[in-house]
Amino acid sequence: MCYPGLSADWMTLVEAVKALPLYRSHMAYVRDKLLLAKPDISVEEVVTRLGVTRGEAMVILWELRKTGEEVLAMMGNCAGKRGTDYGLAALGGTFSVIHVGHMALLAEAFTKAEKVIVGVTSDGFAAKLGKKYPIPSYEQRVKQLREFLSRYGWLERARITVLEDPYGPTLDDPAVELIVTSPATAYRASEINMKRVERNLNQLDIRISPLVVAEDGQPVSSTRVMMGEITPLGKLRKSLEQG
Repeated sequence: MCYPGLSADWMTLVEAVKALPLYRSHMAYVRDKLLLAKPDISVEEVVTRLGVTRGEAMVILWELRKTGEEVLAMMGNCAGKRGTDYGLAALGGTFSVIHVGHMALLAEAFTKAEKVIVGVTSDGFAAKLGKKYPIPSYEQRVKQLREFLSRYGWLERARITVLEDPYGPTLDDPAVELIVTSPATAYRASEINMKRVERNLNQLDIRISPLVVAEDGQPVSSTRVMMGEITPLGKLRKSLEQG
């Protein structure tokens, strides 16, 4: 991720915590078990649940959870950044409205890979997802996605493709090396890897983007934005009206 300027003391703590032998295991447990059940979990609660130091709990939550403001600050540093760790990454979504959660997901992919396949659900597939709001047409969703990617200098490196199922080209394309998912859809990446093994293809590396929460500590989602609860930047509509 493209973190903005961080203090030397904080980066020293981050490096020390990441060197701890159980850090990766603790982080995976918080991401897969605690955060999904309680997105607004506090540092103190992580300390109690895992028996870790306050410093380790702070770093874990800093890596795994971001506010809309933090994502926007990072995006300024991400603009135009070209990833070199992988040749080709893939991700997918409905993209009814581009919000800070999508921004974190896309930034994760484009700052890790040279090129990125961005799958967008077709109108037919999207209609089967049980969304609680009218989904804009595929053309509208792709248009706003292209505008966003262009704004950050990523459009020329993107290959936008229509998704008729949850997997898209990730099951067949041997050039894909990395799949980027949100915390809520990480299980899908594991499914894809199992199916790739069955087809004698290499398993993909998996990167899970941070959970992005709104002002109320709950996840930012297209449903919440489209239903008028929050803005695409994670602000509560009620607080804006009162202000």
